[in-house]
Amino acid sequence: MPRPKPSGIVRYTIRLKQGQAERVAAIKAQLHAKSDNEVFEYLVNVATNQRDDLIQLVYSLFGNLADSMAHRFQSLETVSQLHLALTDSYIKYALTALPEVPQTLLASARARAALIYEQVNLTAAREFQRRRDSGAYTSSELGLESTLPESPSKR
Repeated sequence: MPRPKPSGIVRYTIRLKQGQAERVAAIKAQLHAKSDNEVFEYLVNVATNQRDDLIQLVYSLFGNLADSMAHRFQSLETVSQLHLALTDSYIKYALTALPEVPQTLLASARARAALIYEQVNLTAAREFQRRRDSGAYTSSELGLESTLPESPSKR
């Protein structure tokens, strides 16, 4: 009569190549395991723990990326709000403080304004290029580096 199988235990039959069997024997010796079952139990636990650790690492990396992106978008929104406030202030100033141009001088005033506008844009573009070439727009110069988590590639 066959012996009753203990509850909660599943039996597997596996076939290993000679090299794999030697590795199992080496692991058994390193672990001071009493049986091959202890070796396989150890390997299954290690593999699942490593998988769980990798999953946690991926979630952590995505969390850091999301935090970094949220911070950068917040910075971008702040700059946009500043730009909007400056534009609003300038328009209010232009509408209230600048005198109205007489009708006879309107055409020449528009031509002169277009020339000044072009010069202002060229000056702004040159200044932007100069600052970009000097590294003024790097994260550290803008003060963003100290508040953002370190990226994995820099570790």
